[in-house]
Amino acid sequence: MRGASRTAVYAALSGTRLPSAQTLDLIIDAWAGGTAAQRNWWRERRRAAEEAIAEESRLMGVAAPRRTPEEADFAEALRALWDEYGSPATEVVARHCEVSARTLDSYLDGRTFPTPERLDQLLIGLASVTGTDNDADELVVHETSSTEKLREALFRARTARKAERIRVRELATALPGGQSGPAADEPPTFAGIGPVPGILPGRRFDDRGALVRAGVHRQLMASIAGSEKLGAESVVLSGEHANDQDHGDVIVYTGEGGEGDQQLTRGNAALATSASNRAPVRVVRPITDISGTRAYYYDGIYTVEDYWSEQRPDTRRVWRFRLVRRVPAEQGVANLPQLDEVEGVGAVRGMRSPLSIQRVVRSTAVANHVKQIHDFTCQVCGVRLQLLAGGAYAEAAHIRSLGEPHGGADAIANLLCLCANCHVLMDAGMLVINDDLTVVSRADSTVLGVLRETPEHQIDREALAYHRTLHGMPNDATAR
Repeated sequence: MRGASRTAVYAALSGTRLPSAQTLDLIIDAWAGGTAAQRNWWRERRRAAEEAIAEESRLMGVAAPRRTPEEADFAEALRALWDEYGSPATEVVARHCEVSARTLDSYLDGRTFPTPERLDQLLIGLASVTGTDNDADELVVHETSSTEKLREALFRARTARKAERIRVRELATALPGGQSGPAADEPPTFAGIGPVPGILPGRRFDDRGALVRAGVHRQLMASIAGSEKLGAESVVLSGEHANDQDHGDVIVYTGEGGEGDQQLTRGNAALATSASNRAPVRVVRPITDISGTRAYYYDGIYTVEDYWSEQRPDTRRVWRFRLVRRVPAEQGVANLPQLDEVEGVGAVRGMRSPLSIQRVVRSTAVANHVKQIHDFTCQVCGVRLQLLAGGAYAEAAHIRSLGEPHGGADAIANLLCLCANCHVLMDAGMLVINDDLTVVSRADSTVLGVLRETPEHQIDREALAYHRTLHGMPNDATAR
């Protein structure tokens, strides 16, 4: 009746969680008369308890961000707006939006704060309950000074929370306890790009936990570890995709993503970044010993040589990555062990087999002819790189890559004369070309111009369509 949720009150009484300042005030008002002296006394006790908990956590090396004033301001603004709408029960509002009553309670208590999308849902629920918007099919949040103030408060709260997390991480590193991590009797977890110190190819691990503790793969569930910014650290081959190809030193790997089309985000984006910066990626293979127990085998460092989008027979679109094993010298060993040399391994799924790589021989004459047609001038941006000796520099770029699995032709129609920058952007899928030869930058969806075409150099439209599909655009789609 007074605005505090039952969950928050029960948590405060049981000692499982400190109440928010607002909840504490409501409890004091209801049970102790709510005098100013009583409020101040209980607020001081709450502040001391909160600081003691935070200090203990920091000394133990656990990142424990404090609640920022901006978060408190947002909770206060939300409570004020809630009161404007008549203080409806959270259970009633939850029935009119995609936010649970428990989550709404946490917002009102100041324990958490929503994303902008969740805030929109919350406002829709309030408008529906109070009858300010009676059209259930087209719910619109009517902006008022209160809702604008609430959105501004949310933006400040999210910004302050991000800064607080950074501050606490830096503080935890500097304190004697360091940051939270494995137990003292376990080796520290390595989270980074490249080989793990002391771990050589051929090392066997009994389970995913052992991989995490050794620092080879820091994800207990996900098959790809890393970040979109820095690239992939490691990959555990799952074997769950029937069309994956494992030739030992060359692997064609299907990215992560459940039902529906896979997106170039999270682990898939990390592998794409590794392809761009040629960063090393650790590869782990699952193995099965003679007793049928599943274990894992660290197979060494690979490079993501290529990636592309592909539509499967079930019409689902997936991302595929071609990983090539680096030479022994880059692995830190003289000779790479074979899977059947791993101790205790019997029947091994994914046994390495000898691989014969058939290289595609490119025609230098065809490439030079395309450059000469355009006088070494980029067909996209019009830049001609003049050299000191009087010549010029350009690159011949295949629209549809040669070799498997792309099968492009080494012909004039499948080649473009590009500068180095446009060549990189084209290969990365950041430049796409429509059938009408308009060039679109996928960085901001702007049309950069029209690709120059001459009677002597006609562009293969099917190759352009393949390139668009390869980089995630639906079949027959036009880039905008």
